[in-house]
Amino acid sequence: SDRQAYDNALATLKEGSYEEAAEQFKTFLDHYPQSSYADNSQYWLGEVYYVTRKFPMALKEFEKVIAFFPDSSKIADARLKLGFINYELKNWVAARAELEQVVREFPSSTPARLAADRLARMEKEGH
Repeated sequence: SDRQAYDNALATLKEGSYEEAAEQFKTFLDHYPQSSYADNSQYWLGEVYYVTRKFPMALKEFEKVIAFFPDSSKIADARLKLGFINYELKNWVAARAELEQVVREFPSSTPARLAADRLARMEKEGH
Protein backbone atom coordinates (compact mmCIF):
# COMPACT_ATOMS: atom_id res chain seq x y z
CA SER A 1 0.00 0.00 0.00
CA ASP A 2 1.03 3.62 -0.32
CA ARG A 3 1.28 4.01 3.46
CA GLN A 4 3.64 1.05 3.77
CA ALA A 5 5.81 2.24 0.88
CA TYR A 6 6.00 5.75 2.38
CA ASP A 7 6.81 4.41 5.85
CA ASN A 8 9.54 2.16 4.40
CA ALA A 9 11.15 5.07 2.52
CA LEU A 10 11.02 7.27 5.61
CA ALA A 11 12.56 4.52 7.75
CA THR A 12 15.36 4.12 5.20
CA LEU A 13 15.99 7.86 5.34
CA LYS A 14 16.08 7.82 9.15
CA GLU A 15 18.65 5.00 8.99
CA GLY A 16 20.88 7.30 6.96
CA SER A 17 20.74 5.20 3.79
CA TYR A 18 20.32 8.28 1.63
CA GLU A 19 20.77 6.83 -1.86
CA GLU A 20 18.36 4.00 -1.12
CA ALA A 21 15.87 6.42 0.43
CA ALA A 22 16.02 8.67 -2.64
CA GLU A 23 15.24 5.68 -4.87
CA GLN A 24 12.36 4.64 -2.61
CA PHE A 25 10.84 8.13 -2.62
CA LYS A 26 11.20 8.37 -6.42
CA THR A 27 9.55 4.96 -6.83
CA PHE A 28 6.79 6.01 -4.45
CA LEU A 29 6.09 9.15 -6.48
CA ASP A 30 6.03 7.11 -9.70
CA HIS A 31 3.62 4.53 -8.28
CA TYR A 32 1.43 6.72 -6.07
CA PRO A 33 1.36 10.24 -7.59
CA GLN A 34 -2.14 10.90 -6.19
CA SER A 35 -1.40 9.56 -2.69
CA SER A 36 -2.02 11.71 0.34
CA TYR A 37 1.66 11.06 1.11
CA ALA A 38 2.93 12.31 -2.27
CA ASP A 39 3.70 15.83 -1.02
CA ASN A 40 5.64 14.49 1.95
CA SER A 41 7.50 12.06 -0.29
CA GLN A 42 8.41 14.90 -2.63
CA TYR A 43 9.63 16.97 0.32
CA TRP A 44 11.71 14.13 1.78
CA LEU A 45 13.27 13.45 -1.62
CA GLY A 46 14.44 17.07 -1.59
CA GLU A 47 15.67 16.61 1.96
CA VAL A 48 17.78 13.60 0.97
CA TYR A 49 19.55 15.74 -1.63
CA TYR A 50 19.85 18.65 0.82
CA VAL A 51 21.54 16.64 3.57
CA THR A 52 23.90 15.06 1.03
CA ARG A 53 24.68 18.57 -0.28
CA LYS A 54 23.43 17.84 -3.80
CA PHE A 55 22.03 21.34 -3.87
CA PRO A 56 20.95 21.65 -7.53
CA MET A 57 18.95 18.41 -7.23
CA ALA A 58 17.51 19.50 -3.88
CA LEU A 59 16.40 22.84 -5.34
CA LYS A 60 14.56 21.03 -8.12
CA GLU A 61 12.78 18.66 -5.73
CA PHE A 62 11.75 21.37 -3.24
CA GLU A 63 10.46 23.50 -6.11
CA LYS A 64 8.25 20.56 -7.11
CA VAL A 65 6.67 20.56 -3.66
CA ILE A 66 5.57 24.15 -4.23
CA ALA A 67 4.56 23.67 -7.87
CA PHE A 68 2.68 20.37 -7.60
CA PHE A 69 1.34 20.50 -4.03
CA PRO A 70 0.33 24.14 -3.40
CA ASP A 71 -1.91 23.17 -0.46
CA SER A 72 0.70 21.01 1.24
CA SER A 73 1.65 21.47 4.87
CA LYS A 74 5.26 21.18 3.62
CA ILE A 75 5.23 24.47 1.65
CA ALA A 76 6.80 26.55 4.43
CA ASP A 77 9.49 23.92 5.00
CA ALA A 78 10.20 23.61 1.27
CA ARG A 79 10.53 27.39 0.90
CA LEU A 80 12.80 27.51 3.95
CA LYS A 81 15.05 24.88 2.38
CA LEU A 82 15.09 26.82 -0.90
CA GLY A 83 16.33 29.79 1.10
CA PHE A 84 18.95 27.71 2.91
CA ILE A 85 20.18 26.14 -0.34
CA ASN A 86 20.45 29.49 -2.07
CA TYR A 87 22.38 30.72 0.98
CA GLU A 88 24.79 27.78 0.65
CA LEU A 89 25.18 28.56 -3.07
CA LYS A 90 25.79 32.24 -2.23
CA ASN A 91 22.72 33.27 -4.24
CA TRP A 92 21.98 36.02 -1.74
CA VAL A 93 19.06 37.65 -3.59
CA ALA A 94 17.25 34.35 -4.09
CA ALA A 95 17.99 33.27 -0.51
CA ARG A 96 16.64 36.53 0.89
CA ALA A 97 13.51 36.36 -1.30
CA GLU A 98 12.63 32.83 -0.19
CA LEU A 99 13.35 33.47 3.48
CA GLU A 100 11.37 36.70 3.52
CA GLN A 101 8.45 34.91 1.86
CA VAL A 102 8.46 32.25 4.60
CA VAL A 103 8.38 34.96 7.29
CA ARG A 104 5.61 36.83 5.46
CA GLU A 105 3.37 33.87 4.58
CA PHE A 106 3.86 31.70 7.68
CA PRO A 107 4.58 34.29 10.41
CA SER A 108 4.06 32.24 13.57
CA SER A 109 5.62 28.99 12.31
CA THR A 110 8.89 27.29 13.15
CA PRO A 111 10.06 27.73 9.53
CA ALA A 112 9.41 31.47 9.86
CA ARG A 113 11.54 31.64 13.02
CA LEU A 114 14.34 29.72 11.30
CA ALA A 115 14.04 31.97 8.23
CA ALA A 116 14.22 35.09 10.41
CA ASP A 117 17.31 33.69 12.14
CA ARG A 118 19.00 33.10 8.79
CA LEU A 119 18.01 36.56 7.54
CA ALA A 120 19.58 38.07 10.67
CA ARG A 121 22.73 36.01 10.05
CA MET A 122 22.82 37.23 6.43
CA GLU A 123 22.49 40.82 7.60
CA LYS A 124 25.31 40.34 10.09
CA GLU A 125 27.48 38.81 7.36
CA GLY A 126 26.75 41.71 5.04
CA HIS A 127 24.57 39.86 2.54
